[in-house]
Amino acid sequence: MASTSKMSSSVEDDDLQEEFEHFDDFTLASSWERFISEIEAVCRQWLADGTKNLLRKGAISLNIAEGLYKVKTDLKYAMKSYCLEYYFGTHNDVGRGNGNDWSCELHNLQLSFGVNEFLVIAPQSASGVVLDGPEASKLLSAVAIALSNCSGFWPAFVPVHDPSRKAYIGIQNMGTLFTRRFEADRIGSQVPVKLMHLEGLYELFVSKFAFSNMDLSMHLFQVNLKMKMTYRTLPYSEDDDVQESEGGFTESGESPKSNHQSRTQWDDNCPWSEWYSAEDPLRGFELLTVWSEKAIESSLEMAELENVSPLEAEKWLISPCLFEILSDGSGGKRIGFASQLLLLIDALHMSLDAKFVEDFISVENPGPENLKSTAVIPPPTVLDRVLKDLFHEVGALQLDFAEGDHENSRTIKGAPLESLFGQFCLHSLWFGDCNIRAIAAFWIEFVREVRWCWEESQPLPRMQASGVVDLSTCLINQKLHMLSICIDKKRQLNQECPKAGRLSDPE
Repeated sequence: MASTSKMSSSVEDDDLQEEFEHFDDFTLASSWERFISEIEAVCRQWLADGTKNLLRKGAISLNIAEGLYKVKTDLKYAMKSYCLEYYFGTHNDVGRGNGNDWSCELHNLQLSFGVNEFLVIAPQSASGVVLDGPEASKLLSAVAIALSNCSGFWPAFVPVHDPSRKAYIGIQNMGTLFTRRFEADRIGSQVPVKLMHLEGLYELFVSKFAFSNMDLSMHLFQVNLKMKMTYRTLPYSEDDDVQESEGGFTESGESPKSNHQSRTQWDDNCPWSEWYSAEDPLRGFELLTVWSEKAIESSLEMAELENVSPLEAEKWLISPCLFEILSDGSGGKRIGFASQLLLLIDALHMSLDAKFVEDFISVENPGPENLKSTAVIPPPTVLDRVLKDLFHEVGALQLDFAEGDHENSRTIKGAPLESLFGQFCLHSLWFGDCNIRAIAAFWIEFVREVRWCWEESQPLPRMQASGVVDLSTCLINQKLHMLSICIDKKRQLNQECPKAGRLSDPE
């Protein structure tokens, strides 16, 4: 009996083990369904958080459009990695058809479809697009099913084709009855002649809503259109003046090219002409003419609208085309005042990534990760020479900045040309090739010198010690002027106190 009971118990264990091995979980039966479940979980979390909580959790701000942010997450499916991004705007008019859209750069999907909230799923590859048609359809279907399960109505897009085409396919659940599909493409080269005109674009657009050519002739389609035309001036180059002068010789037999250096510059009469590098920061102008939304019912109206005069446009937006750093013939880069200003603007943008200026030169906290290793600080000898030029080689200025010779320059709220902060800014343009680390080190030493002047009751150089603070200058210049007045009052009190002590002496 003992052996019999032992045999029966072993048979029961084998049956239980066999039953456990054949257990199937039908809730997530395939990798594709697990992929849909992951997308659904992420979308539910984003829907539950809302825009305010997503901003608190560190949503990424996009510079291409004011008020547009995005959050993203990484997903894996079929041994491939994908990135799911959710774009949302903090303003209701982001991406909408208002008149201000032409004054800033929009996201490609905003420009194509006017969407404010949308999803983009793309592979994490060098191209960032899906080249396989079935794969793109499968990704789009997975996101659409996930959004339907969590009652989400965001449009979803997948980038396809060549990256230069900026092509997308998309889908949006409009409820229980309707589904909206999107398709966008861009032809960068070999554009058909017909599509170079508004009439051809109108016919192509309308054809997407008709089943056959008969529908185009029998039905009227009304299209709302906004139009922008761009006009650019030919870029000005200093070489043009040289080429014009090389056409002949002067009466004295000298080549006009030798007189090129002595020709009149465009800003000889400006206050910065004594120290600037002779380089025109403007390369031309760009004019945007904007027509408001119009209803078009036929291709003939589009042909007429294409030939309309820019004088009939409702809005004009003009902007300068600024200088770009160009390589010269020796392989280096042209360095001048305008190009250094661009570097200073880059340093300003990078400074916003750190909480304190000291972070850029601190060993423990070296500032943002995108700070280039080439951004070096000049040696202490160079810094001492610059500080000596600012603080130890000049005295207090007695000029009245409010009555300067260049009144037009006062329309910009800056520091006077010969003032302490004005000279600090000029030195910053060239100190350490105008990188943020060098400017941070320079600013710390500058503040230290100003503090020493206050503690030792020494007058601030290049600053007035009397008068009224000029509110038309920048805020730092106003503070330095106020500090200079306070130092002068402090010196007067220090001189009067010993006299008062001797008068009160009983001897």
